[in-house]
Amino acid sequence: MMKFPVFILSSFLAFSTTFTANAQSKLVFEESFKKNQLKKNWLTVNGNWEIKDAELHAAKDINWAILLADKPLPEDYILTFSAIADPKTYLFEVLLNLNGSKFLGILLNQLENKVAIEDRSLFANIDSRGTFIHTSGHVGIMPKVKRTTQHDWQDWKIQRSGNQFFIWINQEAVISFKDNSGFVKPKGQLGFAFNGTGAIKNIKIWKLKGESALPPSDFISLPLIKPFFVFE
Repeated sequence: MMKFPVFILSSFLAFSTTFTANAQSKLVFEESFKKNQLKKNWLTVNGNWEIKDAELHAAKDINWAILLADKPLPEDYILTFSAIADPKTYLFEVLLNLNGSKFLGILLNQLENKVAIEDRSLFANIDSRGTFIHTSGHVGIMPKVKRTTQHDWQDWKIQRSGNQFFIWINQEAVISFKDNSGFVKPKGQLGFAFNGTGAIKNIKIWKLKGESALPPSDFISLPLIKPFFVFE
């Protein structure tokens, strides 16, 4: 398994969708996994990643299966992709705006039937069993919602507009977050992580500007699980 210092992480970055481009949005990244090998666009942090039938399949090692894309995220963006996690996989996580070791994690918790947003850190000590990804700040005060786990392909859409994030799954508004403290840094890397086995496909990133970068006015999150506190 490859080992690397923390500084290397910062040198790499990162639904089948109903999102429609307009004059103020631009497709800046697309990955359909049609070739049998991962391009140099991707960095395998750990675990095993294999392309099969235009799907990227993941299997964790003693820690996770973590993959990073090497294209920096735009300031404002829409990310779409499809993902599936094995029923025995505890967590599927989307890593957003990874700068250094810090990122915003969107967690699909299949054991507890929850979707959560957390302040996360990625550690480069891959020999430390079970400690590769940590919730590193604002513990217990970030938003989470109940959502019944589905064990089939799910279409994700994630939008960043300024300091706000919005997440849809299968065209359903699920959860949102406003970063009042500014801990989420702009741009940075995109990544995916499975604490088990699963697959992703059809990844697209759209750069937004002008009116397309405004927060969606009709977004209504699922009921938040208490306690939830807005931190300053």
